[in-house]
Amino acid sequence: ACVNVCPMGIDIRDGQQLACITCGLCIDACNDIMDKVGKPRGLIGYMALTDETRERAGQEPKSIWKHVFRARTIVYTVLWAGVGVALLVALFIRTDVDMSISPIRNPTHVVLSDGSVRNAYDIRLRNMNQEARTFHLSVADNDAINLTMEGIEGQNVLVGPDEQLNQRVYLTAVPNSDEAAAPNTPVRIWVSIVDGEERIYGETVFNGRGQ
Repeated sequence: ACVNVCPMGIDIRDGQQLACITCGLCIDACNDIMDKVGKPRGLIGYMALTDETRERAGQEPKSIWKHVFRARTIVYTVLWAGVGVALLVALFIRTDVDMSISPIRNPTHVVLSDGSVRNAYDIRLRNMNQEARTFHLSVADNDAINLTMEGIEGQNVLVGPDEQLNQRVYLTAVPNSDEAAAPNTPVRIWVSIVDGEERIYGETVFNGRGQ
């Protein structure tokens, strides 16, 4: 019966064979025959090759738990659990806004008619929240540099839910300031959520006339 139902046409009674696809049809057929003739089931069953070798040598097969709880499986379980915990922690502590700053290098700076120096930057704002949010952009701890945005009045910008906004931003150093004269000045641009406490910053360089 086991040979008749095998889709590969092999005789499993000859032992494990390369052509076997472990479909289990021979096991079911054999158990049905054993039930009909009043013999105990289990003449054919799944077994690890190491257990088959032990059984041929007259030894007891290993317990199923010894196959499951091996050093390798325990190490793999711990590693995957660690990866899962790390992903969950990263998900819960991540901010809902992301920003990147790309300075415009052609030209590096422009001297305006009143003597002030202006730099241009492309800022990418990513709102990862499911609600639209208004963000406020500002320059940290530097009264000599003013921030303006192309096509937008003021320093607030609205970004839709789960959307990205690319915005051209200008930083202008007032005339006769150290920032206008120096070759470069480190600058930190803050992005804060209006009516919220969350905020992030990005760092860049302001190029003056000494560039």
